[in-house]
Amino acid sequence: MFCVSKRWRWLIALVPIFPPLYLAAFAALRHWRSLGPLAQRVVLFYLGTQVAAALLTPNPLASVPLALLRGLFVVSLILAGVRLRDPGWLHYLLAGLVVVYLLAFASTYQAYGAHWWQRRLIHPYYTTVSVGLAGAVGLLIALDWQARWWWKLLIGILALAALVFSGSRGAMAVLMVGALMALLANGRHYLGGLAVGSGLAVITYILINLKQNIFTFQRLFSFNLSGRDKVWQGALKAIHTYPWGGVGPYQLGPWLQHLYKHGCHLWIGAARLGLGCPSWLNSFYGAWLIAHNLLLHSLGETGVVGTAGYFALLALISYAAMRSRKPLLVAIFFGYLAMSLVDNPMAVPSLHLAEVFWVAGGMALAQAGLTVPLEQGVAVDDNQPRPDAL
Repeated sequence: MFCVSKRWRWLIALVPIFPPLYLAAFAALRHWRSLGPLAQRVVLFYLGTQVAAALLTPNPLASVPLALLRGLFVVSLILAGVRLRDPGWLHYLLAGLVVVYLLAFASTYQAYGAHWWQRRLIHPYYTTVSVGLAGAVGLLIALDWQARWWWKLLIGILALAALVFSGSRGAMAVLMVGALMALLANGRHYLGGLAVGSGLAVITYILINLKQNIFTFQRLFSFNLSGRDKVWQGALKAIHTYPWGGVGPYQLGPWLQHLYKHGCHLWIGAARLGLGCPSWLNSFYGAWLIAHNLLLHSLGETGVVGTAGYFALLALISYAAMRSRKPLLVAIFFGYLAMSLVDNPMAVPSLHLAEVFWVAGGMALAQAGLTVPLEQGVAVDDNQPRPDAL
């Protein structure tokens, strides 16, 4: 049992550094029966609507397998969370996140030299926004972590620096909204998160009045849409053209002309570090482009039919998170939901932390009593001792 726990601790710690390890979650599909009746019905409704929507797209032969594969991946992540159950498992992410932060600072210094602090952080395979999300999630986890205060302080400062120098307003929303909702769920230790966010707002105000031009600080609290309005217009055109089934999973990119017109390119960090779009990737270009709004992206890809199932699943996780009364799970759910107004942080597969949202959702289901304890595929008394969660 100790060896199993140790193996999973290492896996969780490594996934922020090597995101393909998230694919290990597919092994959790064998635990389907651990979902309770309500959860099973909602998940089946979600999967059914994704496939039904794919049949209504312009290219169902491509859309159906993509919809099924993505849907099963989401379900597998949820089931992995159900089997882990305890949100304390998420604390092991901090080890990998520290490496992500350090690599981001090193990459930014390599790209910009001594003036790195005047630029937004870059990373070889994280986008600038996802570095900020990693900082916000790291702060939320550090606030929940029961460890020596100096460890919490050290990692918290590093996570905060990653958030600030990423200049990501969506990530700031994750911290502020997540900390507030966790506080309402009796997570008094999350008061520090609100204090940090409020302190940054005060510092930004002072710097502006002193005419100190530190771009990342000022960007955190600006209301500039940064071209998102044009991206939204493209998504709305797709929705108007294919309202019921959408254009298909990972096929919205060509409709987002504001992003798509520049041709195949990777994130800014990859470009600054000399990593271009290889020729074999050109044919897949656009698959990773997002509408920068959860509702618009879902409607664009899966129409009214698929979005109904997707939001039913989110409603189930929302209910579970609030019922669980676990501050970290509440913080992650509502923090990501706030960020989804200007981004799509739950889209999978990802090169950052979208998968964490769904794993945390599975933990919420388990904590809320919406699952069935299993041993060898058979329901057991939840009060009886049973093997390690994985």
